[in-house]
Amino acid sequence: MQRRPCLPPKPRTVERKVEQDPVEVFCCIRPAEIPGQEECIAEVDSRTVKLTPPNSSFAYRNGSAKEQLYKFERVFGPSSSQKELFSQVAMPPVSDLVNGRNGLLFAYGVTGSGKTYTMQGTPQDGGIICRTLDVLFNSIQDYQASRFTFRPDGMNGFDTQSEVEAQNDRRKAAATPRLRPMAGGRTTRGRKDPPGSQDSSQRIPDTSCINSVDEDNVYSVFISYIEIYNNYLYDLLEELPETGPSSGLQTKIIREDAQHNMYVHACTEVEVKSPEDGLESSRSHSIFTIRLLQAPLDAQGEDVVTDKSAIVVSQLSLVDLAGSERNLRTKAAGDRIKEAGNINNSLMNLRICIEILRENQETGGNKKIPYRDSKLTHYFKNFFDGDGKVRMVVCVNPRSDDYDETLTVMKFAELASEVQIQRSQPARRDLGLPPGRRRANQLFKEVRKKLEDEVEGAGVALEVDLAPIYSLAPDWPVLTSSTPGGLEEVISRLKAHLRKRLQSRERLEKNFWGTVAAMRSGIAEMEKENLVMKKELTSMRALYSDAMGRVRSLENLLHNAESANESLQRKLEDQAFLRDECEAVKEERDMAKVQSQIEKQRMKTKLRTKLEQEKMKLKSTLNTELHHQKSKIYQSQVKALKQALFSNKQTVPTAPLQPSTTSSSDTDLTAIPDKTPIKASTSDPKLNMTPASHRDLMYGLTISPLRNNPAAQPPSSQIITKLKSSDFTDPRTTNYCLTTQEQDSQGELEMKLFKGEVLPTAGVGAQVVLRDVEILHQRDPLHHQSTPNCKRSSTEGTPLQDRGVWGSQKRPMV
Repeated sequence: MQRRPCLPPKPRTVERKVEQDPVEVFCCIRPAEIPGQEECIAEVDSRTVKLTPPNSSFAYRNGSAKEQLYKFERVFGPSSSQKELFSQVAMPPVSDLVNGRNGLLFAYGVTGSGKTYTMQGTPQDGGIICRTLDVLFNSIQDYQASRFTFRPDGMNGFDTQSEVEAQNDRRKAAATPRLRPMAGGRTTRGRKDPPGSQDSSQRIPDTSCINSVDEDNVYSVFISYIEIYNNYLYDLLEELPETGPSSGLQTKIIREDAQHNMYVHACTEVEVKSPEDGLESSRSHSIFTIRLLQAPLDAQGEDVVTDKSAIVVSQLSLVDLAGSERNLRTKAAGDRIKEAGNINNSLMNLRICIEILRENQETGGNKKIPYRDSKLTHYFKNFFDGDGKVRMVVCVNPRSDDYDETLTVMKFAELASEVQIQRSQPARRDLGLPPGRRRANQLFKEVRKKLEDEVEGAGVALEVDLAPIYSLAPDWPVLTSSTPGGLEEVISRLKAHLRKRLQSRERLEKNFWGTVAAMRSGIAEMEKENLVMKKELTSMRALYSDAMGRVRSLENLLHNAESANESLQRKLEDQAFLRDECEAVKEERDMAKVQSQIEKQRMKTKLRTKLEQEKMKLKSTLNTELHHQKSKIYQSQVKALKQALFSNKQTVPTAPLQPSTTSSSDTDLTAIPDKTPIKASTSDPKLNMTPASHRDLMYGLTISPLRNNPAAQPPSSQIITKLKSSDFTDPRTTNYCLTTQEQDSQGELEMKLFKGEVLPTAGVGAQVVLRDVEILHQRDPLHHQSTPNCKRSSTEGTPLQDRGVWGSQKRPMV
């Protein structure tokens, strides 16, 4: 098993404290549109505002309404002027722009909160953009370079041209025909030019000035104007030729330059020389970018240094973000819904980036910030990474209808104020040129012109000696003599002077060679360091090539991942669309199911009510019929009893039937004769041995008092000897049969079967009505001589002339 080599320990690096600045957030409250209207926001002091929820707000209806206080760097009330707002908010970024630092200033708020007014102003009272150009040109007016001295290189950089090249470009620009803007003077979103961009003659310029301007540099101002619409970039300064077909503005892409700065590729950058030139080029509310170029003069203070690395480019972006509102409030439809959705997505991604940036700063994490999810955050990536100062102006409308949107804006402003941005340092290169060379050159030109004017009157040509005005040797002695013997004296003075010059020369040569030796030793040391640095550079280049290879592979992977992500995103959108359709179908099905359940419940309730009514009606009918039947039975029993007592006819003597001694039933049976005499039974005795209930397939009861002699009993598995009240109230019991066994007068066994019906009573009980009596005799064939074919007649028993009716004196309850 091969051991894995241990990784070398990472070198310890000394952590350097990085200075950071917070995102400065300002609040601007626009005046009320209607005096006396209900307002949801009020200024508490110069740094605090109070947000009060109105009764019509969602928070008030939800029960979570409460007053909230928000703090800002500065709060500008409805009575604040544009001058005051510009001095506090935009003047520091303009000063940083002149000193070589980048800056970002954007206005954020809902539609109608005054963002465009804050950035553009009015023709008489300019906003931040107009005043920024005024102050910038007031500061660099005397130090501007000639037009076309600097030229964009197409890769977010600039090249310096000589005076001859600049003159050629100026002649070409003068000879080139004018280009026309988009048809109708509108942008891709169909908006007209902003107020103040058409006629700036009525505008009162700002007279402020930045004093920290380097007079040994020359300056040039380039502006660009882009718009982000539906997450596409458009160059609003792009112009079309006057002749030929026009296809409209073309979309642009964002690229990264050699210094890892984001820029819009092939974006038009116009060089302006006055504020009026800049305002005439502004045709939309979007991202207005001012780029200030600074290049040093040469040692003579006359021409610009042509070294490209000596150019310092600073940038100030003034952004008017589009408002984000709910579609329910704006009632947008069609393309407006798509436009509002893209605007909301861009602003939401800006919020997400700021949240993740704050989370990384608080927790020390390294979570990836999704700058590339929208063009807005991708373009401003450098500013949030520390390449410039960021400021935000939150514009709010005090109208109570905008409370819910204003609350979201305030939360975003509070979140942005907690983000720290790394403080950037101006990138200036020291070329070792003496300061004040521009002023010295100007003074020299003034003196020369003055001398030329004086000499021109005398008719003598002016010779300008530019030789050094200082010398290290002693001054020369006087070499003239008026006496003949003075020549020797002059020669002696000259010899002495020459000896001094030789001594001075030897001393200077000694110092010179000492300096040369020191310089050579220094150069040798530098050569050694140079060799070491070359080796390190070689290794670094190898590492750099490896890193670039990995970067290219990662870029390919990223490209593939983005392609796969786009494909998955499209699939996700399709799935979401299908899911919405399925949910809609499911909702319709659930609604139909609920409706059917409601209808079913209604029908069930209706049928239950109808059934209850029918039950009550049937119960009433049955009770009436049972009562009537009971009355008839009672009357028939009374009538039969009377006939039995007072009739002179011969009846069959019957004794009252008593229940068996083994029975627990207290039912008494009484024989009541009927008017109709009982006929002799003609049935087969074998059939008579079986109870009538079995013949009719009904459940019957049988009581046997002589259990010791079951020979004469009919075969039945349903014979019981102990009655219960539940036996009569059982709904399955319909017939009744009572069996008795005794000896007749001849000593033979005689069995009587009293058959009847079990009828329910009106008192929720039961009664037994006897319908027939069957008498069975048992004869000994040895004792009685009879023929083999002799059969026991059904008339051998005592005939019953009357049919007995038996009733229960104590009715069992059901």
